[in-house]
Amino acid sequence: MAVVIKAECPGCGVVRLATRDLTVRVCTDDGSSAYTFQCVECGAAVHHDIGPAVCDLLRSAGVQRVEWRWPAELAERTDAPLLTVDDLLDFHLLASRDDSWDAAVAALLDGAEHPTA
Repeated sequence: MAVVIKAECPGCGVVRLATRDLTVRVCTDDGSSAYTFQCVECGAAVHHDIGPAVCDLLRSAGVQRVEWRWPAELAERTDAPLLTVDDLLDFHLLASRDDSWDAAVAALLDGAEHPTA
């Protein structure tokens, strides 16, 4: 007996899906979960956050589970100064220069404090 799952598409409303049409995504860092699917009516990518009970129910129905992690960059140092509008304007001017990019960056970094890995 085939399992039919009703899910909500923001554009189409309720759509009927087979278990192969959905994926349960679980974040191994914080345990949050969601189901995702491509709407069978309009083709939109749809994402809905879910709790553990719905996650377990979908898994027991045969929906594929995919684990994911937060990007490693989130664990990098956070004491660096924030990017300002002036920084962005300086970068824009630097990127639009016709002379050597390497020389301009080296001049900017001269005497700057370099973080170590």
